[in-house]
Amino acid sequence: MSDILALDIETSNYSWEIGGWNNLSLFEPTVVATWDGKNGNIFSKEDSVTVENMETHELHPQILGDFLQEHIEKGGKILGHNIISFDLPVIRDALDCWAARDVLGKSEQIIDTKILFRKASFSYGKLLSSLSELAKHNLGQEKMMQSEDAPIAWREGRYNEVAEYCLKDAQLTYDLYMMGRENCMLKSRCKETGDIKEVELEW
Repeated sequence: MSDILALDIETSNYSWEIGGWNNLSLFEPTVVATWDGKNGNIFSKEDSVTVENMETHELHPQILGDFLQEHIEKGGKILGHNIISFDLPVIRDALDCWAARDVLGKSEQIIDTKILFRKASFSYGKLLSSLSELAKHNLGQEKMMQSEDAPIAWREGRYNEVAEYCLKDAQLTYDLYMMGRENCMLKSRCKETGDIKEVELEW
């Protein structure tokens, strides 16, 4: 097990349905997925979810909280793309998960690739920093679906598809971080010119 645990979350509703991003407690989490480079865990609101070779658990604040706390107590770090603004706050507020609150209070144990890339790319112009763009230009991979499609898929009963998508995003984030750390560089497209630029990193 790696000391880096990538995490991603999906919900069944949208920010505009709950009055905006300030109402995080009104989100309805459906899946939380983690990936440490070898092992995947899926915490799901729907107990019928099964993903091949992955551990599945009930999406319950105590179960997820114990899992995250165990990783943190071993000196591990939690990795995510926009995890400081979205994933962990939603887990904290909507699930009332104490572990997410504890993790957010320990900034040295959180790695947010979106924040890190934006800081590094500031002098390169307005570069796109979405997980989709970074995965495409660096890993040559596409996301399984767009984030805005996941709530619809869940409502349609496509539970396994959403769980696999959530896990895939955690895996993409993990691979991006490892690539950036190893190569000290990631590429992205400039919003203004359309050019692909290489951003030097110190991860």
